[in-house]
Amino acid sequence: MLTMSSICPECAAPVPDGGSCRDSFHSLLLLEAEIPGGPGGLPHFYAVACYGLQHPDSMNYTADTLAGLRTAVADLLDGRLTLPALRQRMRSAVDGPTRVTRRQGDAKAPWWRGDWPVTVADVLTVEATQEAYAERVLVWARSVRETLDAAEL
Repeated sequence: MLTMSSICPECAAPVPDGGSCRDSFHSLLLLEAEIPGGPGGLPHFYAVACYGLQHPDSMNYTADTLAGLRTAVADLLDGRLTLPALRQRMRSAVDGPTRVTRRQGDAKAPWWRGDWPVTVADVLTVEATQEAYAERVLVWARSVRETLDAAEL
């Protein structure tokens, strides 16, 4: 039986006993693999982006990477961008010497850390169907956007 004994310091989700929030993220990727036909590109992007936005320290992202992810989620939610166009934009943005992660010794990015209304732990409770997963991940993406907008980063 899986027990929860602590809270993630970055997103405030319950963490598996003896594990980390990253373990929950890996469980989410396993859940995606169980979905007949897969989760779809957009739900997968939302899941990975939301996890990254909620875990700026453990993902080791730069401030620019976090800002880019935040913009990408908003652009997709608002229909200003398609997933293929986003992929092209991201490839162009990180082409060359651009760093996605911080170097050792770099300061942590100024970012929201704390109690998020929806976390990876909430998404793990969904059944493994495309529809249920896509709906729950969309709720997650909207909640991340609303939280960051309210934080006025």
